[in-house]
Amino acid sequence: MAKKKINAVDLLLSKLDREQIENFIRKECVHDGQFQDRFLALGVGILFRPNPDIYASRVEDLIEEYGGRHGYIEYNDSFGFNRAVTRILNEADEAMGKEQWDVAMAVLTGIASVAEDILNSGDDSAGELGAVVYDCFEKWHELCSEESLPENIKSEIFELALSRFNDKDLKGWDWWWDWMGMAIDLADTPEKQNRVIKALDAIRPNGDDWSAKHNAETAQKYKLEMMSRCGSPEDQIKFMYDNVSNPDFRQRLIQIAWDNTDYDEVLRLAKDGVNHDADYAGLVSDWHKWEYKVYHEIGDKNNELQLARYFFFGGGRWGEREYSMESMYSVLKSLVPREEWEKYVETLISEAQGKKDIVRQLYIYTQEKMWQEYMDYIRKNPSIYNIDDTPKEVKKLFKDEIVRLYASVVRNYFQRASNRDSYREGVAFLRKLIQYGGSEEAEQIAIEQKSRTPRRPALIDELSKL
Repeated sequence: MAKKKINAVDLLLSKLDREQIENFIRKECVHDGQFQDRFLALGVGILFRPNPDIYASRVEDLIEEYGGRHGYIEYNDSFGFNRAVTRILNEADEAMGKEQWDVAMAVLTGIASVAEDILNSGDDSAGELGAVVYDCFEKWHELCSEESLPENIKSEIFELALSRFNDKDLKGWDWWWDWMGMAIDLADTPEKQNRVIKALDAIRPNGDDWSAKHNAETAQKYKLEMMSRCGSPEDQIKFMYDNVSNPDFRQRLIQIAWDNTDYDEVLRLAKDGVNHDADYAGLVSDWHKWEYKVYHEIGDKNNELQLARYFFFGGGRWGEREYSMESMYSVLKSLVPREEWEKYVETLISEAQGKKDIVRQLYIYTQEKMWQEYMDYIRKNPSIYNIDDTPKEVKKLFKDEIVRLYASVVRNYFQRASNRDSYREGVAFLRKLIQYGGSEEAEQIAIEQKSRTPRRPALIDELSKL
């Protein structure tokens, strides 16, 4: 449909004379401000000096248009708003393609100046509002990386970026740091580099405020990036050691020490990190991983065993196979002498019980084939899901008891069921009971439920499908 309309436009343009087209454009410009702005944009950089305010105004008009009478862009309208602003952003692409650098800069400056208005203009559940700002800064970085960008434009962008950073424009969002990234990219003289470093040094932590601490650490990382362009490797190493409390710097220094097989330094930095970051479980885990790697590398089995136990009880991050419960259990079993393993397992079970860590307690029972202990747990904690998750060996050894327990919890389930979905799930549990060998028990429960008063047609209907 859109292609047919474009073809019709082309056909009409071929038939109209210049006067007709001019009259139409003048009329539309008088009555439609947005059309007028789009039309005048054709002359920006040729007849008119680029003005960022024009592009900012166009975006503000779109916010008002899509915000409706309540002044709030609803979820469904955010998609259209995104497309409309993207069309303005595309003018920056077109300008860069024609090397109209001042036009591209004006477009991006204008849109960036109202970025906070965009972000606060409506429901961003779909991410469409944030995507506009993201795309704007992506184009900023693309512009900064243009090899043919004139020096005067580079200087203008540098001044703008550093000024916006110092003015804390978009502070609280990651895009605040995009301004600094742009300034670093364009800091091509010692004077500019010193100004960047001065701006970064002004960002300091403030007591226990997490946000201020995060900003200070981020500023240190950007300063290190600046130093990598204008300083020596020795200066960078010293700077990281001087600010080793920054987790990113500690990680880098540990990696350098590891690569140099300086295991004593790895341990020193890691142990210091454990003490310094004791309140941050994720960081403590990271530093223990380095200790573990060293102990494994140098064959220190006692310390390796201690840390393997730490990771077994949840010291690793989700999804890390190397430090998972299963992997660490295998490591524990390989490090403990065979004749001592049985007693060691008892200490693991005791610790799991003390921590109320049922997952690891049952995992140990399963790995060590402690079926009696597993069944003792089921007796004390009978539930549909506990029994369903029980190893097949336990179900086979204690078949009759499993059937009785399962029948009991299914019967209790039906007492609480009150709608078709729950009835349907209850019937699924009855099928599972039959699989366990409890056909008679399942039949008895079905009879009981069909005879409930008052009668429940939906329940009877679902039971008829058993």
